[in-house]
Amino acid sequence: MSSRPPAPQRSRGNPSMGDVVRSVAVLSLIVLGIWAFGLLQTETPEDPIGESVPYADTAASARDVATYPLLAPANLPTDWRVNGVRFTPTGSQAWHLGVLTDENRYIGLEQEKASARDLVDTYAEGAEEAGTLEIDGVVWQRFDGPDRSITLVQETPEVTTLVTTSTAPLEDVQTFVRRLATA
Repeated sequence: MSSRPPAPQRSRGNPSMGDVVRSVAVLSLIVLGIWAFGLLQTETPEDPIGESVPYADTAASARDVATYPLLAPANLPTDWRVNGVRFTPTGSQAWHLGVLTDENRYIGLEQEKASARDLVDTYAEGAEEAGTLEIDGVVWQRFDGPDRSITLVQETPEVTTLVTTSTAPLEDVQTFVRRLATA
């Protein structure tokens, strides 16, 4: 009787190089499949910035509470959109309205019961006085920032209004200011 020696058993704790390569290949195919499925299920919007945020109702509600003449644009130029709006009724009664122009340039409106210097320091850090600017008979203090930003400020006994931009040209800022109204 001839007896053959038993076949050597492979150790489960020490895989061969072929096992490692096969495992990496299988895992790579799984990851690639998940990535491809996600790519097929993802829709990129044509306008990544999104639709305009409705602000008229917030402005109307804020005007009912604010103890100062709250400003908001009566209307905006075509293709401009509001990207943020908020009103904090307590404390300094802070009103904020953020707008993107048709070229996606940002203009921000801030109104608070605070000093002009406080608002400039908060919303236009590093801006220095650059004279005045008259828009439709209203005189605004102009501040220019180190990054070529433009900030216009008007201080009254009731409220300080600040319009600022770091990206929009002065013409767009003037267009925005001309459309501000109380209702």
